[in-house]
Amino acid sequence: MIYHESYNLQLMHLIAELSDKIKAWGARKENVNVFILGFACVVGCLAGFGAFLLKRAIHFVSLFAHWIINKAPLEWEHAEWWLLVFPLVGILIAVVWQKWIAKANMVDSTGHIKDYLASRNYDIPAGMMYNPIAACGITLGFGGSAGAEGPIAYAGAAVGSKLGRVFGLDDNMLRVMIGIGAGAGIAGIFKSPIAGVLFTLEVLRMNMAAIPVTALILSSVCASVTCYAFTGTHLYLPYNLGESETLPIYWVALLGLFCGLYSLLYNWVTATMQKFFKSRKHQWVSWLTGGAIAGIILLMFPSMYGEGYPEMTKLINGVHHDILAGGPLDVSSADTVRFIAVLTLLLVLKALATVCSNSAGGVAGSFAPTLFAGAVAGTLFALLVRQWLGIDLPAPLCAMIAMGGAFAGIVKAPVMSIFLISEMTGATEYILPICICSIVSFALVRSVGAVSKKAAKPQS
Repeated sequence: MIYHESYNLQLMHLIAELSDKIKAWGARKENVNVFILGFACVVGCLAGFGAFLLKRAIHFVSLFAHWIINKAPLEWEHAEWWLLVFPLVGILIAVVWQKWIAKANMVDSTGHIKDYLASRNYDIPAGMMYNPIAACGITLGFGGSAGAEGPIAYAGAAVGSKLGRVFGLDDNMLRVMIGIGAGAGIAGIFKSPIAGVLFTLEVLRMNMAAIPVTALILSSVCASVTCYAFTGTHLYLPYNLGESETLPIYWVALLGLFCGLYSLLYNWVTATMQKFFKSRKHQWVSWLTGGAIAGIILLMFPSMYGEGYPEMTKLINGVHHDILAGGPLDVSSADTVRFIAVLTLLLVLKALATVCSNSAGGVAGSFAPTLFAGAVAGTLFALLVRQWLGIDLPAPLCAMIAMGGAFAGIVKAPVMSIFLISEMTGATEYILPICICSIVSFALVRSVGAVSKKAAKPQS
């Protein structure tokens, strides 16, 4: 026992001595830039590993949830009825984790990062390096219909903040490292380095000089490479149809308008439900209400389970007939009118399921749901045009392009949407239509928002 304590003290002394030497080396004027770039690479690798852990956590919790269905002593006639309960269970466990284990609120993780940056308090607690990962894994693993982006960005920001404190960085550099860590988390979870860079610059709206931007790029690349190393080189949303599909520009613009209109509806549902959850006098009302609504929607549409990448991949590759499979509203795609009606309902309820999963007590992100909604919206657009006008548009291509339009309109980050879709699908040859759809959708949302703000101002 004494031997082990002595060994631990020696190891701690050695680490402290090494840290001091690194600090002294990095403090030299000629070494500052090299130190920042090297430090960013370390943060990127750690954030990328965190993204891998989060993906595995979601997978294992999901396997555990389905094991419960198969092994539980309750012999329900239809196992899918468990879907009614799972989201509520996930939210409640996530609440327990926040209140009694992490002792911190992690709902709206991106909002917390912005709060730290706005308050100039760059000391993010060390527990945020792993607590968002655990809470998000529970929320999504039990069927929450949301994404993993916000929590991993929060974890990455915490990594940058904590390591920055360890190596004695000043407040200005700590601010930079928080942005670098957050961007690296996004780059790792999407395997999209450019999207990680643009998240920090466009979503967090951080102003950076040349060297910090270079460090951000290096960190995002390191995060993506690390995640690739652990998960393989496959894309999350491979678009396999190549250049066999084409879509005229005017149809792309109309698709952008369709995505913009849907984004307005999505944002209204989100804002309304968030206001409802925050206004409850007793928090448990929000937990139970959000979990119950998410469970009912999941029972209706099992394809909304978790992040939804398998369903998105099917939609952008022409397989849309089983998007409603497994639920009570399963309608054959041959019955076009009813299929369109149910698909429209799914599209509307997706916004509701997402806000209930990530704002009622659960810990999750909001980016992946916009991609799912965009894929469904693009498919629905193609089916509506075929039904009303008799014009056959390529539904898979519409689904892929509309992911960018929905992301741009809902997240209000058009540049990030363009490169995110291009990187995740590998369809770089379609970057122009993705760009047009995203910009049209974003412009419509911004225009309506500007008009609404103007109308809301009191008349003098």
